[in-house]
Amino acid sequence: MVSLAALLLAVTWGGAAGAQSLDSLRSLLRQDNPELIALSYDYRAALAVSPQLRQLPDLEIRGGVSILPVETRLGPQRARVMVTQMLPWPGTLVAMSALADARAQPLLEQAAALQLELLYRLETTYYTIVAAEEQAAALRESLDLYASLREVALTRVENSRGSSVDAYRAELQTNLLQRRIEALRAEAAAAWTTIEELVNQPLPRTLVVPQVALPRELPDELSLQDHPQIRVFALQEEISRRAVVLSDLEARPSFGVGVDYILTGPRTDAEPEGNGRDAILPRVMLRLPLSGGKYQSKRDEEALRIQAIATRRTSVTNQLTATIRRAEIARLDAERRLSFLRQQVNTAAAALTIARSEYANGRRPFDELLRLENELIDYRLEAITTQQTLLNQAALVDRYLPRR
Repeated sequence: MVSLAALLLAVTWGGAAGAQSLDSLRSLLRQDNPELIALSYDYRAALAVSPQLRQLPDLEIRGGVSILPVETRLGPQRARVMVTQMLPWPGTLVAMSALADARAQPLLEQAAALQLELLYRLETTYYTIVAAEEQAAALRESLDLYASLREVALTRVENSRGSSVDAYRAELQTNLLQRRIEALRAEAAAAWTTIEELVNQPLPRTLVVPQVALPRELPDELSLQDHPQIRVFALQEEISRRAVVLSDLEARPSFGVGVDYILTGPRTDAEPEGNGRDAILPRVMLRLPLSGGKYQSKRDEEALRIQAIATRRTSVTNQLTATIRRAEIARLDAERRLSFLRQQVNTAAAALTIARSEYANGRRPFDELLRLENELIDYRLEAITTQQTLLNQAALVDRYLPRR
């Protein structure tokens, strides 16, 4: 029996022109997947916030016209124009910009985690196609066996040594296998559709020789600190720390400078020196935050948030560790089962060879021959499925412990 791994490493080169290998599909996914592209735009948009916050507050210009002008020594004050510029405490704008940058960074880890998830879906879907094609190939070999079995049954009928029912039963099995092959083709076509969705483009639906990462043994101590789902917690903690720094700066006074321009009309009842002269009044302002409680509440909020982040990091680490350990258990069980199934295939094939000879000589009933044939098919298909499980577990481990 040709194993799934052997098929992966020995797909013929015929018709491979324009076909996509697993590595090339990975590259296409990284470049063209719409979800990843959208996250890259989200990140660039988040980075664009920082330059906005480094700017001073908008210049404030106000004006007014006196309906009943106030009379002064130099004349009536008819209009006033006021210009004010607020100046935050030194370092506040830098802190606001740093907080915006910190809030953008988790998007990178989100994109990295999503990419690993999408690669896992791509690989498992690809292995589904390979398994479906190999199972279809195994069933086509069985079709030939049933065809030869039908010929033997017809020969026995011609020699008056058997029943034509045996030939019909062999034909029924042939029809059943053909239907199973059609179902496998539909399964492969659906899987190709999924891959085309992931890479965002139509593909030539032809397998090409891939570089297959077979299951690997895991170390006793798992290190998940470099996984994006774990790294993101450190970035979230940094956001909270930046928020505390900004809150402390906002709790300090802010300043303002300005100037008032007063349009003064001339007096008509007298001619004092400087009659009708306009006035210019420079101003300096100080804004004091009197309610310090809200800033203390902000520090308390972020301290609690950091504790929640640390607890959540522990929870996610435990979940990932448990998932990887379960994948390792499944891998070991699949390896043992695959070894068992290969032995069963060899034994069933040997028994079938003897049974076919004995049936041809009239020393074996057709029911037993048919049962052995069906058992051989089931063992071969189950072995292919088990090999696919091994590859899926390898893809799962790579999702949480990416190969360097």
